[in-house]
Amino acid sequence: MKKVAHICTNAKSHRILVDKLALIQKKGYDLHLISSREGYDPELMSRHTMTLHFVPMKETVAPWNDMVAIARLVHLLRSERYDIVHTHNAKAGVIGRIAAWLAGIPLIVHTTHGLPFYEGQSRLKNTMYREMERIGAWFCDAIASQNREDMSKIKKYAPRKQILYEGNGVDLELLDSRRGTISAADIEQLRLQHNIGPHQKVILVGARFEPVKNHFFLLDGLKRLKDELQVDFVCLLAGKGGLEQEVEARIKLLELDRHVLRIGYHTDIYPYIQMADTVVLTSEKEGIPRILMEAMSFEKAVLATDVLGTRELIRHNETGVLVPYKDVNLLAQHLGLLLNDDAQRARIGRMARASIELEFNEDIVTRRIHAYYRDLLSRTNRPQSTSVSV
Repeated sequence: MKKVAHICTNAKSHRILVDKLALIQKKGYDLHLISSREGYDPELMSRHTMTLHFVPMKETVAPWNDMVAIARLVHLLRSERYDIVHTHNAKAGVIGRIAAWLAGIPLIVHTTHGLPFYEGQSRLKNTMYREMERIGAWFCDAIASQNREDMSKIKKYAPRKQILYEGNGVDLELLDSRRGTISAADIEQLRLQHNIGPHQKVILVGARFEPVKNHFFLLDGLKRLKDELQVDFVCLLAGKGGLEQEVEARIKLLELDRHVLRIGYHTDIYPYIQMADTVVLTSEKEGIPRILMEAMSFEKAVLATDVLGTRELIRHNETGVLVPYKDVNLLAQHLGLLLNDDAQRARIGRMARASIELEFNEDIVTRRIHAYYRDLLSRTNRPQSTSVSV
C-alpha cells in the first residue's frame, strides 16, 4: 500500500479536498492530510478515516516562519516515509515541495487550484506569485491543473516538468444522499430563520470574503436588480474572510440591508443550496469552482462571471449563465431574467446536472489521479533518502 501525504496551507481547505481524498483512499492508499490547525472542523473530519497532522503554516509570506515550517515538515515527512507527497495551494505548494525534496520523497506532485498570479493583480503581487510557482516547480516531478486554460501558463514557468490535467469534480453519490435528507420543512425553517418572504427569490453566494471573489461587483449588480429591475430577492452571503466588514459597510451604503444577509461559514451548505433559486459567483478567476459544481449537481441554475476556470465549467445559456466580468448592467439583467423565468431555471438546472454527471464527477477525477500516480511512480528514479539535512 502506497503512503501518500496531501499538504495544504490550513484546515480551511479540508472541505474542498476531503471528498476527493476519501475516494483516492478507497483505491488502496494510506492517505494522510497535513495542514495548519487554522479553520479545523472536527465535525467535518469525523466522517473520514484519513490520518491528520498539524504543522503551523502562514498563508502570507513570512520568511522565518516559512523556514521553521519547512524544517517541521521535513522531520514529519522523513519520519512517516511517504511514497508520494501531493501539495495544494500557493503557499503550501512551495514550502511543501521544498520540504518533500529535502526529505527525499520518491514522488512529489503539486496541484494548482487556479494559479495565484493573474491579470488584474498589482505588478508586485503578480511577479511575486509567479516567482513562487517557478521556484516550487524546481522541487517536484509533475504539476497538475484543475483547468485546461492554466496548463499553457504552467508550461512557460516549468518547461521541464510534466504538466497534467486533473480537473475537478464532486462526489455525486454523497451529494445525492445529503439532498435526499433535506425536507420541505427544513427549507421552510430556513426561510423563517432568515425572514425570507414566501414569494421572495433566493440568491446564494458561497465565497470567501477576499478580493478575488469580488463581492463589491456583486453588490453593485444587486443594487440595480433591486432599484431598476425591481426584483424582490434575498441574497445570502456564505463564507468568512478579511473583507467581511468592508462588505458589510458597502451593503449599508447601497441600502441593501433587507436584501443581502451575511450568514457566515457553513460546513453543511446544502440546505441553503436546496433553498436557493440560483447560486451566483462573481470571481475574478477560479480553478474549477466547487460551490457551482455542488449547486449544479442539485439541478440549480447558476450564474457566474466569464472568467478563467468558471468558463470551463459552464456553457452559457446551457448549463448556466455567464456574464462579462465587471459588467454591472449585464449582471443585473441576466440575474433578473433568470429569477423571473422558472422554466428557464429548471431547463438550465437539468442540463447542469447532466454536465456534472458526464464531466465533473469526482470519481472521474480520482481515476485520473490514481492513473498518474502509477505512471509517475513507475518512471521516477529518485529513491527515498535521508541524506539531506536542514
